[in-house]
Amino acid sequence: MGTDQGKTSNVNGLAIMAELRGEAIPAVGTTTFRPPYTPVALGLFAGAETGTHQTPVRRTPVHAWHMLQGAPLTTVGHWLRPKAFPLRGESFDAAWRRENLAVRHAVGLVDVGTLGKIDLQGPDATEFLQRIYCNNFRNLAIGKLRYGLMLREDGIVMDDGTVARLSEQHYLLSTTTANAGKVQSQLEWLLQVAWPDLRCHAVSVTEQFAQFALAGPQARAVLAALLPRCDVSDAVLPHLGLLQTDIDGESVLLYRMSFSGERAYEIAIGADCGEALWKRILACGAPYGITPYGTEAMGVLRIEKGHVAGNELDGRTTAADLGLGKLVRKSGGFQGAALAQRSALTDPSRPALIGLVAVDGISTIRAGSQLVASDFSTREPALVDKQGFVSSSTPSAFLGHPIALGFLRDGASRYGEELVAASPISGDFTQVRVVSPVFVDSDNGRLKG
Repeated sequence: MGTDQGKTSNVNGLAIMAELRGEAIPAVGTTTFRPPYTPVALGLFAGAETGTHQTPVRRTPVHAWHMLQGAPLTTVGHWLRPKAFPLRGESFDAAWRRENLAVRHAVGLVDVGTLGKIDLQGPDATEFLQRIYCNNFRNLAIGKLRYGLMLREDGIVMDDGTVARLSEQHYLLSTTTANAGKVQSQLEWLLQVAWPDLRCHAVSVTEQFAQFALAGPQARAVLAALLPRCDVSDAVLPHLGLLQTDIDGESVLLYRMSFSGERAYEIAIGADCGEALWKRILACGAPYGITPYGTEAMGVLRIEKGHVAGNELDGRTTAADLGLGKLVRKSGGFQGAALAQRSALTDPSRPALIGLVAVDGISTIRAGSQLVASDFSTREPALVDKQGFVSSSTPSAFLGHPIALGFLRDGASRYGEELVAASPISGDFTQVRVVSPVFVDSDNGRLKG
């Protein structure tokens, strides 16, 4: 509705006009009012669906335990997650650094129950996986996991996660926390509209499970103490393997996969048993120095390992941009396959994932900074050749200096080159060196143990 109609905005318009003319509002007069004849409060348009009524709060099965520890919380995809677990008198910064080092040197435990979990079953489940992921799943053996990369219809990366094959026609898919709802909606649309002939069903089971990640050099020792009747050796449970077992009669799914670059396992159990299992793991891990950790340390660990997350999966990147081009099936036949071949998306000079360190070894590299030539001499953004940007940045307690991930034109061939990470708005201009995005465990020796 224009400002000259009705009283919703007309009254404000008359007041502004009167002020500009230096007159009283009655002297300006009014136009012919059209419905609504009386002003309508903006709150009426919004209705009662505001705050938590509009955006639901989701809590994991061990949320109460996190609160008892006084953990500061952050919201990720509507879920409340602990950022860190500061000890009495300990600062937040000191807490996540301690947690970061605990995972690298001993063992840590993190709540990952917020990750999306989708149960896929049916005679055509494997065919469905082939169509929704760009990598191959036909040869995934029962009792194994595989990383999966999902594209949008336009060829851009939509989400990543893992797929576990539980039986011949039964899979359990894992998604990122932020994109769980989006992925579930997409799968339902594909099954109901695009491919209604496929005989399978995809059901969200995120809230039916509690799930924890146990990571660090001592992770297997803690797992063995937790499951004394279960063989968790490398021969039985190799990297990307899974076991179905039980604890006191309660079914447990045990995965071996890592988001940190350390030997790691994820343990899933029914949500009602989540807090009891969390406490038991902490008790079993006490002799090994187990440390619960939050999202801050988890984020640092993944940047150190060069794993991509939301900042890199920003709706603009392709599989090749992320260094995952080799995963994409050349035979096609999956969602996004055709449009992923557009020349703009296959240009080899597209910005590719790289790592960054400060040349002086101490300066912080601000996320969001533009990467420009090292002879950068002007602070006028419009005159600068922007060659890439910084996507994620963090100090690393383990490495002892700040590190960052970013994207740079033709980045894979520019390791060792020096650039400037420029943030004119904040006034930060940091000399950086281009390096591999994998800062820790580049040969996967720690991960595979």
